[in-house]
Amino acid sequence: EAHALGRSPQPALALLRLGAGQVKSAQAAIDAALRESNWDQWARARLLAAKVEIAVAAGDVGPARAAADELAAITSGYDSPALRAGTHEADGRVRLAEGNPASAVDELRTALRLWREVGAAYDVARVRLALSRALRGAGDPQDAELELRAARDEFARLGARPDLETTERELQDAAERTAATEQVRRTFVFTDIVGSTRLAEELGNEAWERLLRWHDDVLRDAFARHGGTVVNSTGDGFFVSFGTPAAAIRSAVEILRALEERRAEDVSTPSVRIGVHTADAVMRGSDYSGIGVHVASRLGDVAEADQILVSADTLAEAADLAVANVRELTVRGVSTPIRVAEVEWR
Repeated sequence: EAHALGRSPQPALALLRLGAGQVKSAQAAIDAALRESNWDQWARARLLAAKVEIAVAAGDVGPARAAADELAAITSGYDSPALRAGTHEADGRVRLAEGNPASAVDELRTALRLWREVGAAYDVARVRLALSRALRGAGDPQDAELELRAARDEFARLGARPDLETTERELQDAAERTAATEQVRRTFVFTDIVGSTRLAEELGNEAWERLLRWHDDVLRDAFARHGGTVVNSTGDGFFVSFGTPAAAIRSAVEILRALEERRAEDVSTPSVRIGVHTADAVMRGSDYSGIGVHVASRLGDVAEADQILVSADTLAEAADLAVANVRELTVRGVSTPIRVAEVEWR
């Protein structure tokens, strides 16, 4: 409605994309809005607060710090209770991302007090969620859980369903951290859209959103048909666990064939790269950890467009697999070279 009435839908639209896991799309949207708002400091203040949150989610700590500092400068000249609360909140979020959870706790507690004085219940709940993360990072899991549960209750009262789901997941994660671990052997798959930022800029927001929804539906369906479990989504990619290498590779082949078929009719269809590695790992709840997960992630990073890059460990357990270009790779964070091959899927 804001857009139809000639007003900017930002930062709400960018934050909706962030909430949907579409981090790169959210970055592109908020950066474009900031470029258009140099003359309006009040509008820019609202955008900068969102920029901090989106940049932190993307792991871009430098731009997040720059946005927080600019917001503080605006607040010094255009003071208001809500602006001060938002400034402390932004600084707290950046401090946590910078690896200073103790100082983040102080900033976020100040923000919490100020948002209470303003009477902004939703912002109070959001700061409680951020504060719980800072407290956990500072080594205070008991207070972290108290803040997390308080945030959960407030989101439920307000009917803020996406935030409620996020908070409940974090409560579940906290419970899983104290749960027993199990050694398992799994095949891990990482996917990623190649050139997603460029494609989002070329297509525009609405077309990119439609394309992302199609991409997500196709990949999730392929994973489910072959027994894969989505561990995590990055907005334009997935981390998935499979019981066998054969199931993982069948799923990957199905995905690339579906993309190629659609590309024959629509040239905007993205290319996807896929890394596959079979390894022992530690399972805690629904999450996995261990060097095997890192290797799979790195294979996903170095795979090329429309390529399924598999490790020798995967090949050893997958029967009758047609491969090409067998070689050794040295990847970031792994000390020994990894023997890999490309799956011939066409």
